[in-house]
Amino acid sequence: MGKVLLFSDLHIHPHKRKNERLEDCLKALEWVFEEAVKNGVKTVIFGGDLFHDRQKIEVYTYQRTFETLKKCLTKDINLYLLLGNHDLWFNDKTDVSSVYPLSSLPGVRVISKPERLMLEDSYWDFIPFTHDPINTLEELKKLQGKQEYAIGHIAVDGAVLHGSQYSDVAIEHDGDMVTISPKLFKDYKHTFLGHYHAEQRVTNKVEYIGSPLQLSFGEAFQEKHIILFDGETGEKKYIKNTFSPVHLIIPIEDKDKYSLEGNFVQIKVENLGSTDLLSMKKDILNNNNIGSLEIKQSKKKIDENVIQDARSILYKGEIMLSKFIEENPSQGLDKDILLEIGKQICQKEPK
Repeated sequence: MGKVLLFSDLHIHPHKRKNERLEDCLKALEWVFEEAVKNGVKTVIFGGDLFHDRQKIEVYTYQRTFETLKKCLTKDINLYLLLGNHDLWFNDKTDVSSVYPLSSLPGVRVISKPERLMLEDSYWDFIPFTHDPINTLEELKKLQGKQEYAIGHIAVDGAVLHGSQYSDVAIEHDGDMVTISPKLFKDYKHTFLGHYHAEQRVTNKVEYIGSPLQLSFGEAFQEKHIILFDGETGEKKYIKNTFSPVHLIIPIEDKDKYSLEGNFVQIKVENLGSTDLLSMKKDILNNNNIGSLEIKQSKKKIDENVIQDARSILYKGEIMLSKFIEENPSQGLDKDILLEIGKQICQKEPK
């Protein structure tokens, strides 16, 4: 039939030191397989980072994950688990992984090296986490079959990390520094990636699947989904997660505009010393069953305080300015005048 279901970056873990967060991850995992059954899909592809902690996983976390997968893999579904960086013990080798034992479950195949597989009548190139995707892609070109679709766990240049931050990715290749551009995948009909948690289309032919649920405040307000993809037609259906708790970062004056129930809330205020904050916090906790509540100073206010503190340090006693003038003499200029000019500069308001 041509259809596969794709998801990535689940990072199973009791985040925020809460078993409830572990259960949130496992509910998202169950949801993936529920959607596979609902849509008649027999092939599920995972884009890497099944577990969160690379070097130690709590026994309870591992057993609950194993039990959840065992329960879900009873409908003749095949699951392809691509290795991400969080799945690896070593940073640059794939021979030791927390995911390998899961291959004992029926229908599970762990992808630890670059492979080309025929899935649902289409060729898929699998690219486990690597620091050098250029070499990996060159090796894949030598394999039998066509370059149709790719799934990789890779950092690509120019992708959204979180907020307004973008990735800057370059590697040393053949003696030169080379940018890991989305253009590397130009020969594929479409490429799906794991690694960055924000779902996004980097180009028309390259996209990050994103994590299936919000894992931290760095993912606040991000939409989360899994992808139903038809390799025959190229049609994509984004199935949105509407049930997992979300992260909210909201100004104090907007707190009544959002549903806080069951969610993780960060309130931004200008003055952490306000006497009203304690009563506001009690009011929110008493009237909402929320995952967590943080109250933090807004960045603008923090920046203003840093500037003021720096200005105060420089102005006190005129020690630093005097020392600078003494160590950097200017011929023909009065030291007292220079000191006064320096003090005035430190007192100026930023534009």
